[in-house]
Amino acid sequence: MNRFFTIYLLMALMAFSSAVAQVPTDSLVTISGQLKDLDEMPVPYAHIINQGLGLGTTSDSLGFFRIYMRFGDSLHISAIGFNDKYFQLPKFWFSNHFSGIIHLRYKIYEIKEVSIQSWGTYAQFKQKVLNTKIPPPPAEEARIYLQRIAREEAIKYDKVRVGFSFHMRSPEERSLKKLKDKMEEERKRSIIVKKFNENNVGQLTGLKGDELRGFMNYCRFPEDFLLYSSEYEILEAVKRIYHKYYRDLDLR
Repeated sequence: MNRFFTIYLLMALMAFSSAVAQVPTDSLVTISGQLKDLDEMPVPYAHIINQGLGLGTTSDSLGFFRIYMRFGDSLHISAIGFNDKYFQLPKFWFSNHFSGIIHLRYKIYEIKEVSIQSWGTYAQFKQKVLNTKIPPPPAEEARIYLQRIAREEAIKYDKVRVGFSFHMRSPEERSLKKLKDKMEEERKRSIIVKKFNENNVGQLTGLKGDELRGFMNYCRFPEDFLLYSSEYEILEAVKRIYHKYYRDLDLR
């Protein structure tokens, strides 16, 4: 009886050694895992990266994931609110498949102290609001800036009298000219947007998103037409072009 048991044990050890030898250290192992926190709750949408093979995946809503790795590779697991985890196959693992649960630890964030102050009574709050200085709108700031520059330039050139009409623009004047041109462009753009915009064209055509923006680019109205035509005239033109637009698409 002992002799048969010894033979059986030797045969089992030989089979085990053969199984180990059949799995080379560079073969791929399929990892089917589930990520959980220390309270055994699944960790969804975590990133799992195998930099050795250049592979990556994410866990699903229940924390399950599947990825390949080699013996000696390390999986880098990261998730919002958790410390990063590095997973390696257990030593002496001889199977080409691994399944199990990998636990992640919560990350502790340190925040600075905050001091809480009372706003006082409603009457005090109201008085603070009334005394708050509101900055002027951009258009008013630009107007004030233009007046100041014009006044400084007028004073500067009033002191210089020359015998012939020749004038080179100073850096300040060039900046002033650029500012005026920019303000004029903004004024025209504001007028155009009020009459030709995605809301108006979308309500008329029923288009949305990228299709709507593509159609508006297709219209290519001249700037003068958009500036000096009424909103009704612009929408009438949009309606005509809308039919031609779809005829062109059908011909492609």
